[in-house]
Amino acid sequence: MPRGQWGANQLQAVLFLKKALPPIDIYSALTGNPPDTQEDRPKEGVRMQVGSPSNDRLLQVISGPVRLDIVESCVIGADVLSGAGPTFGDFNSEIEKFVTMISQWLPQFSFPVLRLALVAKALAPADTPEDAYEILKDNLSSVQVRPGQMRDLLFRVNWRASTESMPERYLNRLTTWTALRFGARASIPGGPEFAAVEMHYAQREIDVSTPIEHAEELPHEALLPIFEELFHLVIQTAEVGERA
Repeated sequence: MPRGQWGANQLQAVLFLKKALPPIDIYSALTGNPPDTQEDRPKEGVRMQVGSPSNDRLLQVISGPVRLDIVESCVIGADVLSGAGPTFGDFNSEIEKFVTMISQWLPQFSFPVLRLALVAKALAPADTPEDAYEILKDNLSSVQVRPGQMRDLLFRVNWRASTESMPERYLNRLTTWTALRFGARASIPGGPEFAAVEMHYAQREIDVSTPIEHAEELPHEALLPIFEELFHLVIQTAEVGERA
């Protein structure tokens, strides 16, 4: 398995819809609890529901005219000054819990869906920028990474995966890789601001989805199997890296 102790930074499920979605309470259906806040913009056909399942994460449900996004993201608190990074748990454990939540709700969703996507962002801590590039080097096979010599690397590739679940016979498997420096600053009231902590990370984003050219409604009974296939493709990619 390639290097990196990957933590979840943001997890996102996307449903591309055939028709406009009415203002329904999807957040409560997902979590069993009402959202902390809700914003409706009727002229735009947008509803945003937001809640905090725990102190370190935020869950957002954003429904638009032809798209539904369910996003779980990291909340950065004061504990970042003690070295806690911008993640909310082990990547594999967190995406499994996120996908379980979606999978339990998805069979109840009766509106026509054209496409599905699952996007997972993760960070792996590193001691130095060079160490972050060492992690990238171990995860990438299509580009030559040179730790200590390179900066500002941004690599993205779509290695399609074959499938029997779609008439197009493939799923998109888009991955994006880079290195990040995260800095937090603290200040004393009335005093100067000072740099408190600096952390380095390798970052990866795995974006798996059904074909963009697919224009027919997906059979309702196929939604859950397809979504679970997307999940397994994310896990497989996390285990082997960018390799095709």
